[in-house]
Amino acid sequence: MSLKNPFQSFLNDKCKECDYICSEIRFQQNFKNWTSGNDDIDEFIQGTQLSTHDKYEVSKKALEWIPYNRFCNIKYNEKIGVFRANWIDGYIYGWDNENWVRSNENMLVALKNLNNPKNITLEFMNKIKSDYEFYGITQDPQTKNYMVVLCDKCKKCDYICNAIHFQQNFDNWTSGNDDIDEFIQGTQLLEHTYYYRVNALEWIPYNRFCNIKYNEKIGVFRANWIDGYIYERDNENWVRSNENMLVALKNLNNPKNITLESMNKVYLMNF
Repeated sequence: MSLKNPFQSFLNDKCKECDYICSEIRFQQNFKNWTSGNDDIDEFIQGTQLSTHDKYEVSKKALEWIPYNRFCNIKYNEKIGVFRANWIDGYIYGWDNENWVRSNENMLVALKNLNNPKNITLEFMNKIKSDYEFYGITQDPQTKNYMVVLCDKCKKCDYICNAIHFQQNFDNWTSGNDDIDEFIQGTQLLEHTYYYRVNALEWIPYNRFCNIKYNEKIGVFRANWIDGYIYERDNENWVRSNENMLVALKNLNNPKNITLESMNKVYLMNF
């Protein structure tokens, strides 16, 4: 007679509330495999995981302990007083057979110091979630500071829309002219869409054009735009369309006069 495998029995435990192996059970089975090194934080994270039953609710309810080495490109942003980093794995999205399914690999997140781990409560978590997506907690191995892992959330959309993705990239480009920067950023901050770009403009470095030639008949330059325009968002990358498309480059005589009205006028003239 073969003995029943106790480990197999544990794996087959069913949730009393759901009557099947739900997300709560899967998280619970993994408790022994991680620790933050702080009982209050462990208890808090585990509490959020034990309240998550539906696999589709995981990204909204459950937090996780995220080892610091799962972040890269960590830089301090003095303007907002937090660290910015890329989260290599991305957040837990659901369950597929034997593994958690993750989304948005290398997503940009904010790491904010958690001053007093004993004060971390569901009320604290809900307060953070009013302004951010809250994914978990980590610890800087050098400073020993615990940090919450967040991502900006659009107050209008209540999720991470394209306006937020554009905003997160503001520090990485400039036209060298404040009026132009402000105008382009303004169009991007109006992009409250999830996948497709609708009206947002972008700053395009001149070296992204080739075959630049002046057309005397219409008084503009013609060129091929190597990358093509932003079409949609796919995980953590912009998807572009029409590589090497033919475009017109027209002199902007007075950057201070550039407005949404003038942009719409240009749009109507071309259609």
